[in-house]
Amino acid sequence: MEEAVVLIVEDGDEYLESLSKFVLGPNYLQAKSGEQAVQILQTEKVDIVYLDMRFDRIPKSDLLGDHVKATREHNGDPLRAFTFLQNNQGLFILEKLRKENFVHIPVILAYDFSRQQKRFSHLQTLHPSLHWVPDAVTPTEIKALMQECLQSVKAK
Repeated sequence: MEEAVVLIVEDGDEYLESLSKFVLGPNYLQAKSGEQAVQILQTEKVDIVYLDMRFDRIPKSDLLGDHVKATREHNGDPLRAFTFLQNNQGLFILEKLRKENFVHIPVILAYDFSRQQKRFSHLQTLHPSLHWVPDAVTPTEIKALMQECLQSVKAK
């Protein structure tokens, strides 16, 4: 795992700071939006994407997703639509990665799917290399999952 490259996609710096400090070994890159993530993936060799779910600290113009459609789906309320896009931005980024043909790169989504097994199973049919971790995860568990991701890619 010493030479592994992990792209952290988040709107803050919490994951970058925590992983750099507590999950030693990989080289970490960071993207603050879905578009930045795609740009990095097009130019750098990345072994794992570590993806945040909620993006409420970036400009609304940087959010992926159809705001007009989300507004219609939220009874014409544009603020609720933006909140929806922010709260689910990780899924919009995940879809962008799939459309850009990066589905072969394992993604660790920082979101607790323990009570949403059907939802996660559906997402995994679209993104076979998708994994998740809850907020209350230890560095040891994250490192083990990263090693598992790297081994599964080598096995293919």
